[in-house]
Amino acid sequence: MKNLLTLIVFILFIGCKDKTGKTNESKDSKDSIYKETVIKSADDEDDETVEEFKETFIDSLTIAAKGKYKIEITQNSTDTITKVSIALFQKQNQRWKNIQNYILNKESDIPMLPEIEDFNNDGLNDFTIHYAVAARGSNDIRKLFIFSKKENKFIEIKNSDNYPNLNYNKNLNCIDALSVYGGSTTTFLKLTKDSLTEFAKVNFMDGDVESFIIRGNKEIKLYSGKYQGSNDYLVRFSNYNPIEE
Repeated sequence: MKNLLTLIVFILFIGCKDKTGKTNESKDSKDSIYKETVIKSADDEDDETVEEFKETFIDSLTIAAKGKYKIEITQNSTDTITKVSIALFQKQNQRWKNIQNYILNKESDIPMLPEIEDFNNDGLNDFTIHYAVAARGSNDIRKLFIFSKKENKFIEIKNSDNYPNLNYNKNLNCIDALSVYGGSTTTFLKLTKDSLTEFAKVNFMDGDVESFIIRGNKEIKLYSGKYQGSNDYLVRFSNYNPIEE
């Protein structure tokens, strides 16, 4: 039988702080926790070292309906395998009841860097996790999970990783994405069940701008010309008709 010697060589812990600035270490009162652990395991027979990287994020303050839900997200990376485990709890009779468990396979062991935000303006906070990086870091690719009040759980938005730098657009009450290359494209998206659907876009390249509406996967051009605003290729547009930053 193999004997494993496990040594925890690094632990990074960030806990929420109370009003005095001290880290809140009470198990029952922790509202938001991020923890990263690196574990090295040595096999006595072949002396090979296997590293396991584990990230844990826990939030019971801001996720979904504030104070009524708790989420625990754990990412485990070993060799080329990375899995993200998501557990959702609901407060019932002053206790946390597990109401959802979900597994997501990732192609990369990049940090999950969870972010909580209301992406569909329903008053219930959703979340994203870091999924991949493109364009030398300019395109932050994430998996989006939307909280469904009807189903009382989080729904993975299957194609959200096709749209980098996701953002809630207050101007149009939609989701938009910013794709950066030699120029940039702002894509305007609506939620359709468990997917994002494009309905408009603005392309910007070398001072030229063009906008489109999208119907049935067909792009219909609305405007093309020189842009009179910022010349920054990272400009993000908040509207397509008229074109506005």
